[in-house]
Amino acid sequence: MRENPKTLPMYLRITYHRFVRPRLWRMFIEKQVGDLSDEAFIRLFGFTGTAEEFINQFHTSARLRFFFHPRNQKDFFLQLITTTQPYEQILSEAQDVVENRFETLGSGKVHLGQKINWCKDFKSGKVWPPRKLSTDEILDLANPSDIKVPWELSRFHQVWWLGKAYWVARSEQYAKKFGELIEDWIDNNPLGQGPNWAVAMEVAIRACNWIAGYYFFCESPSLSPQFWLKFQKSLYAHGRFIESNLEYSWRNSNHLLSNVVGLIFLGNFFHQTSFGKKWLAWGVPQLEKEMEEQVCRDGVDYEKSTSYHRLVLELFYTATLLSQRNNIRFPQAYLKRLETMFEFVQHYTRPDGSIPLIGDADDGRLFRFSMSEDINDHRHALSVGAILFERRDFRAAREGFSQDALWLFGGEGFEKFQMLRGEGTRLTSRGFPDGGFYILRSDEAHVFVDAGDLGMKGRGGHGHNDTLSFEFWIDGGPLIIDSGTYAYTFDVEARNEFRSTRAHNTVVIDGAEIAEFSGLWGVNADRTKPSVLEWSTSEQRDILVSEHRAYQSLSSPVTVHRRFELNKERFELVIQDSLKGTGTHQIESFLHFALSVSVELARPNAAGGQASPQKAIARNRNRSYIITATAGEFTVEQTWFSRSYGVREQNQTLQLALKAQLPAEIHLSIKRESDG
Repeated sequence: MRENPKTLPMYLRITYHRFVRPRLWRMFIEKQVGDLSDEAFIRLFGFTGTAEEFINQFHTSARLRFFFHPRNQKDFFLQLITTTQPYEQILSEAQDVVENRFETLGSGKVHLGQKINWCKDFKSGKVWPPRKLSTDEILDLANPSDIKVPWELSRFHQVWWLGKAYWVARSEQYAKKFGELIEDWIDNNPLGQGPNWAVAMEVAIRACNWIAGYYFFCESPSLSPQFWLKFQKSLYAHGRFIESNLEYSWRNSNHLLSNVVGLIFLGNFFHQTSFGKKWLAWGVPQLEKEMEEQVCRDGVDYEKSTSYHRLVLELFYTATLLSQRNNIRFPQAYLKRLETMFEFVQHYTRPDGSIPLIGDADDGRLFRFSMSEDINDHRHALSVGAILFERRDFRAAREGFSQDALWLFGGEGFEKFQMLRGEGTRLTSRGFPDGGFYILRSDEAHVFVDAGDLGMKGRGGHGHNDTLSFEFWIDGGPLIIDSGTYAYTFDVEARNEFRSTRAHNTVVIDGAEIAEFSGLWGVNADRTKPSVLEWSTSEQRDILVSEHRAYQSLSSPVTVHRRFELNKERFELVIQDSLKGTGTHQIESFLHFALSVSVELARPNAAGGQASPQKAIARNRNRSYIITATAGEFTVEQTWFSRSYGVREQNQTLQLALKAQLPAEIHLSIKRESDG
């Protein structure tokens, strides 16, 4: 970590951090850190007293360096806690933790027994051994298991559920449970061994949540100085592991960003030590560098996923706020780009608070403040942005004060949030050209279009094969949706199905993918080369014209040219596909509908003639919508939709198919039945 990340050539940096440092860790450092005695650990702080004296001194030194502390347990703060979440729900979620009941990644609530097996995917029964594991052993694609289940449990989001209950109920059972879970995890996850030490991202997120746990329980009489010494030694090992296993790659992702944030948290926690100062000195400028590299100028995370955008935003703003609290300042350019990340959330959030599920979604969070929160409502982040940047329009997006804002800003943040009251700015259509996303909007409609590449500057990553796909929300609810994600390792076939071109509301030529998959999180090459030819917006209509060139690789090359027009006066969305090329091709176009929507083809008319097969009717609870096409034939299919990782439900999809000599055009219209 001594190199300057801005000057070391990329190939050397990747080689050093992905191969050299992990090898040095395994050969020399891991055993040294794991065998560190209590006395030797205390001496790292320049202290020579007893464990109890050391813990008391540490407590004094660390007391004001986090977002909150037991001194915040005053009536006003406790009132805020129960305002952002009902008192009974706080206690209920904590009781589930006390009794080892967890709901993880679509599992439903499961009792894990009297003793948790931290290395087990309790959904499939797979148990990983407590030793150094290869990537193939971790993923274990030959068996239907999911490494994310033990990872998610070991991130320790449950710290928050126990901590809140401890503060509002003042019952030591929650502190004792925290201590039991921590000690049990340390005892059964030897340093560097087993699945929960396989990836530095997981180590970093766990460290951040453990640090939050310290500030909830550091004054509990139920937790001894010896416990806290064991806790701190493990956190020190977490930091040493992260710095020796940084997840650099040719396209850095949320993994490396998590590593950076973990070291910033740990550096701040151990700020009085040389290693803590080193972690902070490296972490803060690296955070700025990752903002520049991973976030487009218009605020879009370049992994091209709305769910991962939320995770990346949380990582950035949480580390930023912690640093600012400890008198570390950031350049204006960094803060401006952070602000634009909130703006993207503001604009992709639909009027009912839901989001379009673009790209991968694995329910990932840095801090999960409640077990029962809606994973697809990102407005909690806008509460943070409202206070951080004094934005009334962000505040207007959410009626209540979020738990995120509460725990990061406290009572002072609540007062600032209240002072931002006022009418919010009426949101209009907005393009994010660097990120490749466009929002066509009226008072009743919200259309989200992906007109960009597949993600990560051609690597794919958490992006899907969804160029020129869209989602359509209208009249209070979703109508046309993205299929979601559902699975990573536990069902490879489903993983590829959900990220395929056919799973999106776009055009497929000759049954081919717009990019061939490479592994679970990449493509062989992104040949889409998308371009936006027109973007205009007015009170009457929005027009977006774009094209991609992914099918230039076919024996008879094809360019897909798509024009979106949202007519705001008669609420009609018209999509014109112009397929440029030569030869005869099989053309398919898909519309995936929300769970609440039923679709049927038009019936024969009263005179006995057959209605056009290019006409269908989509009905939800409120209205009916007429869908017509100028060419091809409609069929209705049963498909899958995943609202959350590990969960899938059947929905209906309208497929338009035709075989045509190119060039060819297809006009697709979606409008309210009452609008004629």
